[in-house]
Amino acid sequence: MTQAERRHDRLAVRLSLIISRLVAGETLSMNKLAAEFGVSVRTLRRDFRERLIYLDLEYQNGCCRLRAGTGAQAELDVLTFAHRTGMAGLFPGLDRRLVSLLLSCEDAPCLTADAITITRPSASLSFYRLIKAITGCLRVTLLADGQRCERLAPYRLIVQQNIWYLIAEHNGCPVVFTLDEIHVVQPLTELFRRNERLYRLTEDLNFIRALPHFGSVQRSLNTLSLP
Repeated sequence: MTQAERRHDRLAVRLSLIISRLVAGETLSMNKLAAEFGVSVRTLRRDFRERLIYLDLEYQNGCCRLRAGTGAQAELDVLTFAHRTGMAGLFPGLDRRLVSLLLSCEDAPCLTADAITITRPSASLSFYRLIKAITGCLRVTLLADGQRCERLAPYRLIVQQNIWYLIAEHNGCPVVFTLDEIHVVQPLTELFRRNERLYRLTEDLNFIRALPHFGSVQRSLNTLSLP
């Protein structure tokens, strides 16, 4: 195990223990936590500021606790589960807002397939806007590497081999983008009606497995169609 991996494991354990204690109703002292985990108070404050920002906490005299009466225990339970199991890194920008959106929709706007944890950062805002557009059947304007898609109809986000793919419809044709190549997602107010055949295709395991090759196949078909 590399030094970076050991540091990541210590961070995961630290965050998991902190979350479990907060959920249990404990009031945590920054100084005592720093001594327990062998880190500085400054490091702990960065943990709370950057990694635990989704928690509704109140601070007083160097201590913190979960604010009572938030009315959002379900979202907090999901976030706690995600962090304890290491799944939080799979969803870009996972916070209470995104969890609430996922819990409120009747369908499944994204599928994780056979993925493991994604450790690199990704486009959190684009991910959230796409989820919101998928659940609301709203068109978007999308800017990706080398192209601009107006009135794109997003269908689903699927992770395959640790890469998130957007499956969408543009001008009546299916299109696929990786989340990494998407630079801007601009939500529109225009609704779209899903093509159920294409939507169900996104649940097909063979289709999901072929996602990494979709771009190459699409480019080949475009070349063949040229006069």
